[in-house]
Amino acid sequence: MILSDETVSIGWCDNGVTDGAFTEGLMVAMLSGLGSGRFIHNSIRVKGNQIARQRQVLIDTWYDNLKTDWLLWVDSDVVLTADVWAKLYETADSKTKPMVSGIYFIAKESNGSLPVPMPVIFDNVDEYTVRYHHPLPKDTVIKIDSAGMGLVLMHRSVVEKLRKQFGNKHFMFAESNNIGEQFIGEDIAFFRKCAEVGIPLYAHTGAVAKHMKTMPWDLDYYSLYWSKQNS
Repeated sequence: MILSDETVSIGWCDNGVTDGAFTEGLMVAMLSGLGSGRFIHNSIRVKGNQIARQRQVLIDTWYDNLKTDWLLWVDSDVVLTADVWAKLYETADSKTKPMVSGIYFIAKESNGSLPVPMPVIFDNVDEYTVRYHHPLPKDTVIKIDSAGMGLVLMHRSVVEKLRKQFGNKHFMFAESNNIGEQFIGEDIAFFRKCAEVGIPLYAHTGAVAKHMKTMPWDLDYYSLYWSKQNS
């Protein structure tokens, strides 16, 4: 659990436009903290169109300028709730769980006209391959290899260890690629750097947020789709 004397920033990247549901989620999380003690002390917004560069600016700005103990990353199409924020807050620990991911869903494939929802948490297969951590266990904390940066709570010791290993100028968010089609994206590459310096990553499978696409990809859709596929 985050200690009462520890401070939290919230940060996101966008292209100049955000979903109204995302903004509502920010307000819900901030206001819920006023009554519960789970305060969010300030925010960082990075605008642009190159997500890897935006993420790097965000992490550097937070670490160098804001000095808070924790950073809650939220993508600008992910919708926070008071419950999601509470579960991440209560799970995180600066010593044992310095990075905790929530859950949201993506759908890179389709089954006819239906998107196939998968949780954005991953286990390594090999250097250039990961697999979704699926099926999703119910409301529990699990250790994972990587995740998307769309809903991650991170302690500042993460940056301290990364800079010690890679240097202040190292671009932490950069795709790793080989000849041909072998590559991993900037988020997974980041978590692999974290693993290299001994920083563990956990996910709380009960901290599930909506992902606002052409339709909301949420736990209800995920559960319904896979219940039909497995029936």
